[in-house]
Amino acid sequence: QQQQQQQRQQQQQQQQRQQQQQQQQQPQSPAMSEQQEQQQQQEQKKEVQFVPGSKVVILQYEDLVAEKDLTASIEQAFGKDGYGLLVVRGVPGFSELRQGLLPLAHKFANLPDEVKNKVVHKESAFSFGWSHGNESYNGVVDFAKGSYYNNPIYNRPFDDEEIIKKWATFAHPNIWPDEDLPELEPAFMKLGKLVVDVGVLLAKQCDRYVEAHSDKYEKGRLERVISTSRTVKARLLHYFPVDNVEEQKEVGEGSWCGWHNDHSSLTGLVPGMFITQDGKQIKCPDDKAGLYAKARTGELAHIKIPEDCLGFQLGEAEQIHSGGLLQATPHCVKAARNAKGVSRESFAVFMEPMWEELMEVPEDRKPEDATYGSSAKFLPKGVPPLEERWENKDDYGKFTETTVKKYTVY
Repeated sequence: QQQQQQQRQQQQQQQQRQQQQQQQQQPQSPAMSEQQEQQQQQEQKKEVQFVPGSKVVILQYEDLVAEKDLTASIEQAFGKDGYGLLVVRGVPGFSELRQGLLPLAHKFANLPDEVKNKVVHKESAFSFGWSHGNESYNGVVDFAKGSYYNNPIYNRPFDDEEIIKKWATFAHPNIWPDEDLPELEPAFMKLGKLVVDVGVLLAKQCDRYVEAHSDKYEKGRLERVISTSRTVKARLLHYFPVDNVEEQKEVGEGSWCGWHNDHSSLTGLVPGMFITQDGKQIKCPDDKAGLYAKARTGELAHIKIPEDCLGFQLGEAEQIHSGGLLQATPHCVKAARNAKGVSRESFAVFMEPMWEELMEVPEDRKPEDATYGSSAKFLPKGVPPLEERWENKDDYGKFTETTVKKYTVY
């Protein structure tokens, strides 16, 4: 009996040793995992890169293609304390396509009015073709810039005439000055497609960040919205020279474009080009001119996008879809002073949902989470707060119509 008892004790001791060995081989405790996750996040934040001399986040195109985890950079740029903007460097072919398109904005804007009027389209609320003096900011009609709008992916995204008529701001076929500036179409479409392609890569990173903070966020939603939308809108911009002496005295924030938020999901921004009246390209003649953004901290930032970089701004649609985890930021464009005859040319691509896309927050977020960062106390004067233009579960068509009415002059 003593021998049997000793054998049982030995067996128990051996089982205990085996259990201890198994426990040592098992994954670390949740507390350790959390600690490791925090350390990893800190390491990722150290890897966030900025445009030299600024707080603007810069990503490398090759890292987007490799799907490297860039969520720390996404949070820095698009989170609650960010500028709502970042830039991407190293996009193949970008500089050549920028050079091919932006001078055409100057060329078209200087054509006779009777030529430009042939491609004005009031029926789409000036959302296709040429638009000048059809917007207002803070109650003032904007004549400081002219815009050429079209879809950069599809020349005719829909064939159903009822759809085209009902949703003219989204669905109308493109309008081109084929007789007067035929080179505009291919240059516009090529650069626009490139911007969208990079936008899809960036969207994956945005989705990854939101998914990590919201269990109810639709997996891959922003990527789906951008890659499947047939209603992407691009805008070729010509900012007219500020030549009048009295106007020069009043040049301030928003003098080329007033304060506003983009209501799209994601906006691609091609850095501006400055051109003299005779068509010569020059460096920016005023170091205070260009794009400005206002963070929710109250900080006003002069955003200088390097010429070889492609900028991206977050829009209110993704702010809503992320439940406020990502935030759009008010921005404006300040005119160049003491630069007679000098205009600024730029190109923006608004990647947005189809009109039937529901504008709702994830189930584990509240509508107030989405609107808080765009409430009146954070916005410059004249920017309509988001809560005045959106209710949870509106569709994007209604949200767009409400927003456009706030800015369009008929």
